[in-house]
Amino acid sequence: MRRVIGLTVLVAAVALAVVIGQRMSTDAMAVAVGVVFGVAASIPTSLLVVAATRGRRDEGYHLRREELRPSPPAPQIYVVNPGSQPGQGAVPWLGTPDNNSLYAAGQPPRRFKVVGEDDRWLEGDEQNWH
Repeated sequence: MRRVIGLTVLVAAVALAVVIGQRMSTDAMAVAVGVVFGVAASIPTSLLVVAATRGRRDEGYHLRREELRPSPPAPQIYVVNPGSQPGQGAVPWLGTPDNNSLYAAGQPPRRFKVVGEDDRWLEGDEQNWH
């Protein structure tokens, strides 16, 4: 009984393929054949991927003591770049004004706020950034 049903299904599939093949254009037939062979080519690759991942899962994963400890928090560092200052050219070849100019003499010294363990202000002439 199973052979009869299998043979009937096979004959019906072949008859359907012949009818569809006669009505399809050559380009559509090429696309259909390409899809069928593409799917057929992907089956062995899919089986290899399944076999490879199943083998890794069966081995198990053992945690080491170093992996259980949380890592120390990273220090938070913020770098704030000031905008363009008056007197400084937007293009590098114009340069900055020299210290002897009238404009530089009228400017107050710059102040920088160092944010960290101890918040403090540095004046423009101080070089102690640590």
